[in-house]
Amino acid sequence: MERINYLIKSATIIDPKSSFNGQKRDVLISGNKIISIKKRVSIKEPHIEIKSKNLHISPGFLDLHTRIGEPGLEFKEDFNSGLKAAAQGGFTGIVHMPNTIPPIQNSSDIRSTIKKTEKNIVDVFPTGCLTKNTEGKEITEIYDMIKSGAVAFTDDKKSIENAIVMNIAMEYSKQFNTVIMSTCYDTNLCREGQINEGKFSTLLGMKGIPEIAEYIKIARDIELTKYSNGKIHISTVSTKKSFDLIKQAKKQGINISCDISAHQLILSDDMLTDFNTNLKIFPPARGKKRIKEIIKQIKEGNIDVISSDHTPVEIEKKKCSFNNADFGIIGLETTFSICNSILKNHISLEKIIELLSINPRKILNIAYPTIELNKIANITIFDPDQKWTYLEKNIKSKSKNSPFINQEFTGKIIGILNKGKIYLNN
Repeated sequence: MERINYLIKSATIIDPKSSFNGQKRDVLISGNKIISIKKRVSIKEPHIEIKSKNLHISPGFLDLHTRIGEPGLEFKEDFNSGLKAAAQGGFTGIVHMPNTIPPIQNSSDIRSTIKKTEKNIVDVFPTGCLTKNTEGKEITEIYDMIKSGAVAFTDDKKSIENAIVMNIAMEYSKQFNTVIMSTCYDTNLCREGQINEGKFSTLLGMKGIPEIAEYIKIARDIELTKYSNGKIHISTVSTKKSFDLIKQAKKQGINISCDISAHQLILSDDMLTDFNTNLKIFPPARGKKRIKEIIKQIKEGNIDVISSDHTPVEIEKKKCSFNNADFGIIGLETTFSICNSILKNHISLEKIIELLSINPRKILNIAYPTIELNKIANITIFDPDQKWTYLEKNIKSKSKNSPFINQEFTGKIIGILNKGKIYLNN
């Protein structure tokens, strides 16, 4: 492949691990390597220049929870559309969930995912199912999948009911130094639930999903992690009691991390009064005061990662009654902008980059692409102050199930640079 030179002009570098953090510099990339970082770089060779007012760069974002329906559910999202949406949102890498048809649960499935996507500008890190067919009964061939490139194991939104199965899984994860990612909830406690249990579920006459359904299972999984001396990552945590349990576990030295999805910073159950199915998410949007709690937990460092929780849903499963609608919203293209818009007055830009770029890699033992001389160029380009409106016509995802269409945000992704390639937003 022909080596292309890229010159990023007058960019403020946001990288807490770089010696250039907070400095405005020209950055020259040749192929996939950073070859010069100076106040002024001049180059005589042919090159592509990236120049914009208020240009900022950071190590590329990595999303911990992306659902792309390939294989079997390509009508929701395929790699072509999903990875364009990721690039549009500033992600140079995504962690691919395994709940496809058939599910990703053996070494050939992992190799196939890597092979299909290896030439894309966006890195795809596949996960394997934790249990066969995500049925929660029997552990998959974890070791074989690790050898083929799986970065973690999860049944995604399906919580494992059987404590013995979960304990065996944790023993495996410890043995092979991998991580289990779990969305924790008690299936029986939230069966047929539609929205957060509380004032608005009563007002709207809908079956609620109680907070206890989440934290009771988190409490169990913390104890199992402690018992097995394993490692667990809890996904999309949504209740104060859950956060308190995780904080306490960390203090005890238990190997635990957690994330929230970006939309949890902005959505609350009082928005559901018009039965907008694009607000039907799992875990459900909780009460308004929970948003304040999440921001507090981020400031205290108890939340490790913010993910997109990208869940494409075809129009037929959203343009229907609320009870019949599927859970989930697309999130890759709005994650950074939500984080920046909501958190900019609470935490530093460096901390946002930590949540989107540093910590996801730390949890999964993936090399961190710091912005330094002679390092691999894996870069997100953005303007944290630019206002923009999220329009349906600009959505790259195949599905359009977002409650944020026509909403104005502060903080715009300009593009990404990875693998010697560049993607610039329209």
